[in-house]
Amino acid sequence: MELRQIRQFVVLSDMLNFHRAADALNMSQPPLSVSIRKLEEEMGVALFDRQARGVALTPAGLAALPHARRILNDVEVMNEAVRATLDGMGGQLSVGFVGSAVYALLPRVVPLFRAQRPAVDLHLREATTLEIIRGLEAGDLDVGVLRTPVLDIGDIVLEPLYREEMILLLPHDHPLRGRELVRLEELREEAFIGYDRARLPNYRNLSLSACSAAGFQPRIVEEVAHLHTAIALVESGIGIALAPAVSRISGSNRVSYARLTVEGAPMMVGLALATRSGDSRPARDAFVAALREAAGRLADTEPALAAAVP
Repeated sequence: MELRQIRQFVVLSDMLNFHRAADALNMSQPPLSVSIRKLEEEMGVALFDRQARGVALTPAGLAALPHARRILNDVEVMNEAVRATLDGMGGQLSVGFVGSAVYALLPRVVPLFRAQRPAVDLHLREATTLEIIRGLEAGDLDVGVLRTPVLDIGDIVLEPLYREEMILLLPHDHPLRGRELVRLEELREEAFIGYDRARLPNYRNLSLSACSAAGFQPRIVEEVAHLHTAIALVESGIGIALAPAVSRISGSNRVSYARLTVEGAPMMVGLALATRSGDSRPARDAFVAALREAAGRLADTEPALAAAVP
């Protein structure tokens, strides 16, 4: 059974006349008759009752007709989906993002992208930086938003979006609360909430390197894999933590904050766009453009949170 036969069957069912159906199909009558006969032979049942002035659908033909129409409609829907994917106005797009991107960047980029590509089926997945890199390499993700610095990225292309300061998170009853600026060198005796070495190696390495530059190794009492967990543990009084400045948004008034310096300079952490090398298609490119625009707006409207990368 071929798609053209299904289309011929539907047209003949509408016209109930071989001559008119052949005209509608831009073909001559004899080939149409042969094609319908072969379809009936393949199905093992007569679909039409041949009459002197035309044809009539048999009970089998009446039963088959709605299914034939559905097949033709599904084919058209499939074609439309393919065309939409090619022109970037439809299809699917999978984006992986680190949790801290939720608080500042995603609320700006998602509405911007949906306004431009409302028919694209956008899938958002929270993941760690390493999980995002693996997802891109495996083809499970089309775009990633991750934290830098990061090592061993393979064929993944990174484009800096913006940088922000790492700040200090303190319990509300901590003696340093209320200080606008704290030197990391002052914290050598503190209990730290650290970051999981397997899932958040960039945060971990950045924190350990900064503490080393300040002349001590931190006493880590707990390790976490998510920023919101670090905030909860600091709120519980278990220890202090270093976190990106965006944690001011996610933590609100749950903990106290202070700017932080190491050897007189702030600690900086980046947020970057990650894509596969050589990968390009309209919907993906449109999301990338929306990310760049949203990052630029963020830097303009919240300069204390983010410094745009030239």
